[in-house]
Amino acid sequence: MRLKPHRSRHGKSLLAVAFLLLTAGGSQPLSGQTAGMVEFFALGRLQKGLPLVELTHEMIVIGRDGWMHSLDPQDPASRVRSLPESFAPASANEVRSLLQSEFGRDFEVRATNHFLVVQPSGRGERWPQLFEQSHRAFVSYMDKRGVEVRRGRFPMIAIVFPDEASMYREFEKQDLDVKRVAGLYSGDSNRVMTHDGGYSAQIEATVRHEAAHQSAFNSGIHSRVNDTPRWITEGIGQMFEPKSMSDSQGSTSSTDRVNHDSLQLLRRKFKDDQDQAFNESLMQLLSDDSMFEDSQQVDTAYAISWALMFYLAERDSKAFATILTHTAKRPPFQPYSRRDRLRDIERITGADPYELGFRIQRFLRSL
Repeated sequence: MRLKPHRSRHGKSLLAVAFLLLTAGGSQPLSGQTAGMVEFFALGRLQKGLPLVELTHEMIVIGRDGWMHSLDPQDPASRVRSLPESFAPASANEVRSLLQSEFGRDFEVRATNHFLVVQPSGRGERWPQLFEQSHRAFVSYMDKRGVEVRRGRFPMIAIVFPDEASMYREFEKQDLDVKRVAGLYSGDSNRVMTHDGGYSAQIEATVRHEAAHQSAFNSGIHSRVNDTPRWITEGIGQMFEPKSMSDSQGSTSSTDRVNHDSLQLLRRKFKDDQDQAFNESLMQLLSDDSMFEDSQQVDTAYAISWALMFYLAERDSKAFATILTHTAKRPPFQPYSRRDRLRDIERITGADPYELGFRIQRFLRSL
């Protein structure tokens, strides 16, 4: 089994494009504090947004609804022009109206305290409740471990398609090259997308995983404009897949919160006499994101990411909060080198990767 259907799979994000642009030379990045907006045409309508990166033939703009767009300012079709206005995110009512217009009368837009959920008409409250409950549990878990959680600037949007085929058509429209998934969070559109194909336990786990991504990227725990290691982002997603993580009754011990799929994969792959093999995989994971791009290692990458983040959250919450805060506040659009990644994890945890690996394995054996 190469890929599990509920794994996150994202297309090439505009953040990756921005890194390429900025390292190519001649770039003029604008900070998030830039006041001036631009008007531009994208997704079939005229919009306003804030430029994040500006080059002669490439501009990355975040729209007032939170969608990041790549434009050619020299192309007349983009209709880019500067505006003497300060950036202000769209209100929930504005976004709700846009979503209803985008998806039409066969869909309804349900609002919760934190979400706008687009779903086929007549589906009731189960999807809005699942997204809202997942976010509340996420915030509660982070807050108990000393992680600063902020209110997001944009309404969080979840799209529930009536079936898998319609979801994949939307992926194709957004140029998301993904297969065999039950849903995903797109960092460019800032939307979670899934489908109502049976509302199985597998799809629920997907929703909790992807909603955790969305919660993290919209509450300051991750940043959409810097290079956060994937072991952090996917480790967080894996942590919130188990139903117990969003159970309104709560769970009383770390054992209750275990992602059993990840734990069983690690137990099968790394026997008690294979500590060194685990540590070598951990070192590779901490060094760069290459394991996630290797079809032979991707499942192991997700499982070790879960083990590392779960260990920190449950046994060293200070380091857990510190690593999240540090990576979220790194400078925008700057690559995160192997040397810096390894130095930071050693500084924050007080252990080199091999000692950290032994600690994680002792923790896993206790579960």
